[in-house]
Amino acid sequence: MTSGYWVRLLHLDDALIAYSLIQVAAPCFSADDWAQVVASADRWKLVSLKDPAGYVRGMAVYRIGTHPIAGRLMDIPLFIAASVIEDVTITDVLFTSLRRRSAGCDYMRFWGRFPSDLTEMENEDKFLRWDHGLMVRVDRKPSPALL
Repeated sequence: MTSGYWVRLLHLDDALIAYSLIQVAAPCFSADDWAQVVASADRWKLVSLKDPAGYVRGMAVYRIGTHPIAGRLMDIPLFIAASVIEDVTITDVLFTSLRRRSAGCDYMRFWGRFPSDLTEMENEDKFLRWDHGLMVRVDRKPSPALL
C-alpha cells in the first residue's frame, strides 16, 4: 500500500493499542465499552492501519445496514488517523480501504463527532437519522477518468 501502510482487520493483540488512539480522540469512551465493541464482531467490523514498523497509526469501526433514505449504508462512528507527520497519507489509506470494503453500499457515513459510549453507537434511532456525520456516496462504477 501507499508509503508502506497497510489496513487489516484489527487483531486482538492490537485492541489495547487501538483503544489508546480512541482515548486521545474520545476520552469519554470507556475501556468496558471498547471491550464490548471488540467482542461484538458479529455487529461491528474493526480495522487498523499499521505503519512499516508495525505500529498502529489509525483505526476505524463500522457496520453495514439498511437505512430508509440512504439504502445500504456503511456507518462509521469511529475513524482515527494518528500521526503528526503523515496524517493526510494515513487518512487517505484508511479511507480508501473503507471505500473498498463498502462494495454493495450506496453511502458511507462518517460520524461528525465520536460517540460517547457503545449505547450511542448501537442506538437504532441514531443509525436511522440522516442529519449527523458526513455522507459519502459510494460510486458503484469506476469514474471514466480512472479507466
